[in-house]
Amino acid sequence: MITTKDPRLSPSPLRFVPSLATIWLGKRGYSHFTSLALALLTLSLLIPKWANGQSSGQDIETLFRAGQAALKHGDFLRATEEFKKVLALDPGLVEAEVNLGLAYQSLLDYGAAVRHLADALRVRPNLAGLNIILGMDYLKLGSPEKAIPYLRHASELDPSSPDAHEAMALYDLTQENFEGAAQQYRKVADLNSDKPEASFKIGHQYLDLAVRLAYRGARLYPESPWGHRFLGDMLFQRARWEDAGREYEKALAIEPRQSGLHTMLGEAYLHTGKLEEAETEFRREFQLDSRYELAWLGLANLQLAKGQALEALASVTAVWQSSPESLKVHPEFPAIELRSETAQACISRLLDQPEGPAKHFLLSALYPFTNENALSERESQSFQSDISKWQQTSRAASQAHPDADSCKLHLYSRCIASLQKTKPLNSPTYLLLGKTYFTLQQYDRAADALSKVQGDKGALSEASYWLERTYQALGAESFSQLEASFPDSWRTHQLRAEGLALRQDRDNAIKEYEAALHLRPNEAELHEALGEFYLDSRSEGDAKGELEKAEALDPSRTKTLYLLGRLCVLDNENEKAVPFLERALQLQPNLNEAGELLGTALIRMGKFADAVPRLEKAAPLDHMGNIHYQLYQAYRKLGESELAQKALARSQDIRRGSLERDQALIIGSPRPEPDPQ
Repeated sequence: MITTKDPRLSPSPLRFVPSLATIWLGKRGYSHFTSLALALLTLSLLIPKWANGQSSGQDIETLFRAGQAALKHGDFLRATEEFKKVLALDPGLVEAEVNLGLAYQSLLDYGAAVRHLADALRVRPNLAGLNIILGMDYLKLGSPEKAIPYLRHASELDPSSPDAHEAMALYDLTQENFEGAAQQYRKVADLNSDKPEASFKIGHQYLDLAVRLAYRGARLYPESPWGHRFLGDMLFQRARWEDAGREYEKALAIEPRQSGLHTMLGEAYLHTGKLEEAETEFRREFQLDSRYELAWLGLANLQLAKGQALEALASVTAVWQSSPESLKVHPEFPAIELRSETAQACISRLLDQPEGPAKHFLLSALYPFTNENALSERESQSFQSDISKWQQTSRAASQAHPDADSCKLHLYSRCIASLQKTKPLNSPTYLLLGKTYFTLQQYDRAADALSKVQGDKGALSEASYWLERTYQALGAESFSQLEASFPDSWRTHQLRAEGLALRQDRDNAIKEYEAALHLRPNEAELHEALGEFYLDSRSEGDAKGELEKAEALDPSRTKTLYLLGRLCVLDNENEKAVPFLERALQLQPNLNEAGELLGTALIRMGKFADAVPRLEKAAPLDHMGNIHYQLYQAYRKLGESELAQKALARSQDIRRGSLERDQALIIGSPRPEPDPQ
């Protein structure tokens, strides 16, 4: 019997991706910037110089201070009235314009806020915090073209402002400039002195970028094999081997000669114990590329499972002869668990073989299965010594005889050096360069190269796939750094909880969340995360308790409000759901998930005309078909037969076979429970 290794413990970046559902809402909208709250307070305390001895000046001062007092006490409507009176007496008083804009901001009236804040910035353009606030408001209003001048100016005024960089990242996402957003996230992480927090946040941000790319790819390239391959990868990571195999088969039906697909299908077969089928797929890969290292390593995996040590040694030797670098970047080998007696038998056969890199590599991988870790470390050091010697020889050979065919020969470092000399670099070169960097686990460079690929749908869909994989790898890399450097951090406990939840290990996930809360009992985000976990686990009572704690700690957390609304909809308490969801949409007007749920609640309440605009706004991102079905119900009740039939047809199209729908299911796009059709 073959068992798989714990994906959480494997160094491979594609063996563990924490629940993307936990980050989808929090990261695709607008962050709750704590330092912006301070900026609001600071700006609201701007005090003009009063004209001494003038009664109008005294009136203005009295009204201005009354407005400030109202702001301080949270009476924002009163504050707007006072500052309007000030401006009626002195229309040019910038400080009153700023405070009036901030009062509207606090009332979540973004349209009124931007009018007054923009007027103020025309006179005082160098207030960095105000530029950020105005830019963010324009983003919330769906006007990124109006936001960008203010956000760029804020970044120029204060390059060390994390809020400016986060706001720029949000703008980049509206333009689908994923690498631009990633660069901004890196700047925020570098500026964050709380390194566990920085690693946790940027890890999730990278995974969010992968999610966005997956949805975009499914929408733009529905017939591409790369979408099925990415979906297969997601299923593979979740140990759903048979489902993954079916997606790889779909991809092969579209493009039977795509490099790597037979190997991935072979891996899926290997994990389900279908050894003969797995070997067939690995050998089919060799028909396309006899040097393909992952196929040789997959075959070696299979041979070890059968106890065929010498055959496995030959397979690993083939990898060494083709590309020693490939062995260096695959420390997760073998990808399956071996019985200790099988591993011991393989070790015994290998010990009689001549010394060499392949032998050292295999022994270092086998000894842990017999609990001989010291021997494993010794063999690993021997292998690293072999790698160092090869690198010295390779560099010398490359300088003496540059190899134009290095990419075809899988000499990856030489390939990169050769590609970098190409002038000018074009899209095919960037694509090959990005894939090569990815193979060598140089993920930042891979992302930079892949983001520059242009051209036809075939090239773009392939680049999108590798960029998705790259951001996943960067996310996993950040999480590995977090666990290695800060094993007792509350963020590390939260990360472990997410991984356990992904594998449906309910009891241990709760223990990790509780360990995190023991360290940070008043962290609203933790109560929210635990509440969402309970909600997904259908423990509505526990979910309600945690979400109410989160709301009490931070009433402005959009995701908490959304989840409370979702809980009410699930419990059919639709009237209670409405204020939570309306508040969430006030805070984040583009939160389509909340719009969908609000539409559902209003339909159940019989308020069909009110539901339609909410659902229509959410419909473009309907991954499951539910939103269009709700629209069908609303249109039908309103007597709009033609619109109803169009909505129903679209719902059925999405449900029938949309790759985007499948990816939403696997990635975990939050959704209400659909009404029966």
